[in-house]
Amino acid sequence: MCLYVYLILSPMRLVNPVVFSQDDWDVYSFHINSTVTSRYATTVITSRVANRMDESKEIEFHVRIPKNAFISKFQMFIDGQVYDGVVKAKEQAQQQYTEAVSRGESAGLVSSVGRTLEEFKTSVTVAAHKKVTFELTYEELMKRTHGKYELQIHARPMQPVRDFKSRCRGRGVGSPTRYK
Repeated sequence: MCLYVYLILSPMRLVNPVVFSQDDWDVYSFHINSTVTSRYATTVITSRVANRMDESKEIEFHVRIPKNAFISKFQMFIDGQVYDGVVKAKEQAQQQYTEAVSRGESAGLVSSVGRTLEEFKTSVTVAAHKKVTFELTYEELMKRTHGKYELQIHARPMQPVRDFKSRCRGRGVGSPTRYK
């Protein structure tokens, strides 16, 4: 069996220059770690962001995951405190998300993007000159196509990143034999 790993780097598109101005906040670290055991992949995406402003700023975390994957863990680390995300049913999650946003609270939501991807977005208000770490873990059972397994990882940090790393370890299907 062969395992092919595809790292897809989406072009940076500044959706709203005011929100995504590099002077406002800085994604200084973006790491992707995947472990494949037999046909099962676990991927952890860690993004570290600093608020460079002299005032509080809303900072967004945006990740695309494969449609057949599920989020098993989401955490934010702010000022030494850990905030755990809670996964809920779609309708209940949509209602609670809408209510939280209307109260000015931070919330995240997963939505579909085309036929093959899901999108996870969340934001949090970070105090002046403080940092936040977002950590998302998702898991998926990989399908065998033409005698090989493929693991696609979509990276979209929204700005150039000084410390960008992607690592994939394979067990049970052989080590990854090809990276794109």
